[in-house]
Amino acid sequence: MSYRSKKVASLLQEVISEIIMHELNDPALKQFITITEVKIGEDLKKAIIYFTVYEGDIKEVEKALNRAKGYIKKLLGEKITLKYLPDIEFRQDDKLEKEKRLDELFAKISKKL
Repeated sequence: MSYRSKKVASLLQEVISEIIMHELNDPALKQFITITEVKIGEDLKKAIIYFTVYEGDIKEVEKALNRAKGYIKKLLGEKITLKYLPDIEFRQDDKLEKEKRLDELFAKISKKL
């Protein structure tokens, strides 16, 4: 990932977090949502935003975020200046779930040894 891609991803992560916390009124989004990572292509045309939810239905939050992505993109355009604003897509971040599962598997293996 280029320096510019990293900077844009970091900026998107910060601004989208603020938008979700302060500017969206969807009841499904009134939970503690954390933007964990933003992956953006080298051409800066598509950004995938990964998130986690502290409590609540993560699938419902994912649906609500993807429903609101047009509005979020509009607000992004008002808050940041980029030649091209990337298309955005929200996905749940399942890294923590995978790490937890690996820890459980390692614990089972160590018990058998």
